Amino acid sequence: MEPNSNNAANTNQQNAAANQQASGGEPQKNNATNIQSFDDYLKSGGQSEFDKRVSKALETAKAKWDADAKAQAAEAEKLAKMNAEEKAKHEREVAEQKLREREAEITIRELKASAKEILAEKKLPLSLAELPLDYTDADKCKTSLDTLEKAFNEAVKAAVDDRMKGSAPKMGQAQGMTDDNAAINAIMGLPADTK
Repeated sequence: MEPNSNNAANTNQQNAAANQQASGGEPQKNNATNIQSFDDYLKSGGQSEFDKRVSKALETAKAKWDADAKAQAAEAEKLAKMNAEEKAKHEREVAEQKLREREAEITIRELKASAKEILAEKKLPLSLAELPLDYTDADKCKTSLDTLEKAFNEAVKAAVDDRMKGSAPKMGQAQGMTDDNAAINAIMGLPADTK
């Protein structure tokens, strides 16, 4: 590094330490990478990008909230039109639907855990359980795992075969011999056959 650039780096470090101390904080060492604070990012032209992302997130959340509010209002209106018997029947159906959904979630969680155990037993990567397998029931999960195992093993075999491609070494070439008889004679300690 040139002396001038060292002086500039030292001055920057001293200024950063002075600013840190003035703000009541401990001086921090300046790393080789210059990490920009969020406030500095916003001041350097990032405010518009930040505003766009926040606005988009708010629009998405508002749309979800509006859809939920409409669904709740429709449900309330539907319940208001029902008599006591219909309300009880509807509430029972809603409860049963929620129960089925919860049972399906539990089944998926249990089958994923079981799939990870099976993958571990077969010495396959556990991350394969996160692939979109059929977790609707145990039989379909087992079938999916078997198909996955077969595909994985075939892919590994193909990769190994591809890496192992090449010509096999010919006998005697490693020792500089071109004749099979000469190689045999050399191994047996006999003089080379000179025809």
